[in-house]
Amino acid sequence: MSSSQPTPAGVVNLMIVGDSISHGSSGDWTWRYRLYQHLRAHGVDLDFVGPKNDLDAITTAQVGDGDVDYADPQFDTDHDAQWGRPYCLEMNEIAAKVAAHRPDYLLVLLGINDLFWYDHGPEQNEANLRTFIAAARTGNPGLRLVLGTLLDTHKASVDPAFNARVCEFNRCLIMTGCDLHTPQSPIVIAATHAEFVASAHTWDGTHPNAQGELRIAAAFADTLSGQFGIGAPYPRPFPTVAEVPVAAKKLIA
Repeated sequence: MSSSQPTPAGVVNLMIVGDSISHGSSGDWTWRYRLYQHLRAHGVDLDFVGPKNDLDAITTAQVGDGDVDYADPQFDTDHDAQWGRPYCLEMNEIAAKVAAHRPDYLLVLLGINDLFWYDHGPEQNEANLRTFIAAARTGNPGLRLVLGTLLDTHKASVDPAFNARVCEFNRCLIMTGCDLHTPQSPIVIAATHAEFVASAHTWDGTHPNAQGELRIAAAFADTLSGQFGIGAPYPRPFPTVAEVPVAAKKLIA
């Protein structure tokens, strides 16, 4: 799926839609930060947009209690990501968010919660994905969508049945994106799973550590560059970067 849409002149408005993997938690840089820094380094005039600007406060047992303790807050922190978010809920809100924040590009990394917490099967997931895409386009008929594939998790590595469901979801994502792609509103796939290994790139088996953040950002950067001419591919090999201290992730009961 390639896009025939020209890169818009001026500022590129981009909204990241996701769950905890994109939201991040106390002390994270986040992959949003990694992508922002990369695009700015390559001269992209960029505005991240969305209804939130925080992290999840991981040191409490509550969800949705915002924290702005980024490892480095010197980037555009606006986003639309929420801990625990699935497609099946976001599909009911995305039209209003797109209409309100007017992104040119939607970068989406959702789906693991649809499988794990909501236990949805392939038919339901495809229906929800189609509803999500249709709703997003009502907010902006010319919206460009970049859909990220589900990442590896510790659960998938020890549970073959769950791993099969993840693979099926990714297959469905690719096929649905192909089916719904249009010249006016192109849909492309970011292979966020391709270089991501849970045992090396997460701090808890699911959520990215600093090395994981780089790999997610790189997949989206490669897609934006290759499909839309925005920025440049992410350089390899990946740099060695500092990790968030373990103490920053200690849950307080």
